[in-house]
Amino acid sequence: MKIFRLRLIFVLLLSVSAIQAMELRVRLFSASDVSETIITTDSIDFCLLALDEQGKIIDTIYDVFADDSLRTFYLSSTAQGLSVKRGQSALGFYKTVLFKGLDSLQQFRIRANKKERAYYGDIEISNRSNHLHLINRVNLELYVAGVVESEAGHVPELEFFKAQAVLARTFALKNLGKHTKEGYNLKDDVSSQVYHSRAHYTHKDLIEKAVSLTRDTILVSSDCEPILSVFHANSGGFTVNSEDVWLRSIDYLKAAEDSYSVGVGSYQWTKEIPKERYFTYFSKMMGVKNTLEFQKAVLNLHLDGRQSHFHYQGKSLKLTKVRNDFKLKSTYFKAEIKGDQVLLNGFGFGHGVGLSQDGAIAMSKQGFTYKEILCFYFQSVDLESLQYRQLP
Repeated sequence: MKIFRLRLIFVLLLSVSAIQAMELRVRLFSASDVSETIITTDSIDFCLLALDEQGKIIDTIYDVFADDSLRTFYLSSTAQGLSVKRGQSALGFYKTVLFKGLDSLQQFRIRANKKERAYYGDIEISNRSNHLHLINRVNLELYVAGVVESEAGHVPELEFFKAQAVLARTFALKNLGKHTKEGYNLKDDVSSQVYHSRAHYTHKDLIEKAVSLTRDTILVSSDCEPILSVFHANSGGFTVNSEDVWLRSIDYLKAAEDSYSVGVGSYQWTKEIPKERYFTYFSKMMGVKNTLEFQKAVLNLHLDGRQSHFHYQGKSLKLTKVRNDFKLKSTYFKAEIKGDQVLLNGFGFGHGVGLSQDGAIAMSKQGFTYKEILCFYFQSVDLESLQYRQLP
């Protein structure tokens, strides 16, 4: 068994080394359609290239040198193709263009849909179905730092940042092939990991330190596979089984008491819902009569602790469905009558599976290490040091 495990680790090392030799391709502004964008370089050495459908260079559109003060480009989707302008000067129409930096820390600012973001790496832009696809070609570790800032950069806690960096890196490696058919690895929204910029705000230095100190580390399951590294804002005092939210039971994602999330951050919430709407919803969804006995049972939900389903007369309703339909912050709440409203007193924020960010922040403040934090929220896991090779 030990030899088998060592072989698995060796295979994983080889595969990650191969990954490290490549750059990530992350689609930007993926949650909305983009028809035009403005690209500005903050550095002085880069070039603008035209690519063919296979991504090969077919032409150099523009070279920018140190004495060139105009470094802003306007791109838009047109019937003729991707229109590229520098200031008022039209540079032509293309299928795909690449803003390529001449150093690994090349910085670009991108403005699209009234939002401005900043990224390291190269920016590839294609004209597809009358919209622009923006791809950031970026070093894995620079991407991880951007994710940590976007997902959790508001509290300056080093051990918390280190735990988030390990989770972000693990997620990226586990999901590299998720969007291969679309021409990239990951998106920049919640369907992958939020990646709304490079790390460059208030806690940039601490985040970069956390990424550097964990740069060869991912979290793996007992079979040496990268885990499903999920997290949420606050568990409400109890984490949730993976099968209570999704369909599959995962041995390292099991429900557990989480005292560190109690009374901190987004622990509590309230919401009022009209009585008639609330009780009618439950009775309709479960196919039972809306009697006083039924209403009393609905009001008693969660009185004995957190549950995954509401059960009544042999029928059940999954509470993730209730959460989605009423747009609640979590599935953990207690109800009471308040006039013609049902008042929900809720606990936690998010799906409740995996790491609670508020709990992890509290643990970091109390002196726990990032390893202790991760092993608290994920059962039967190991931290593997992969000896990453520096990306070019």
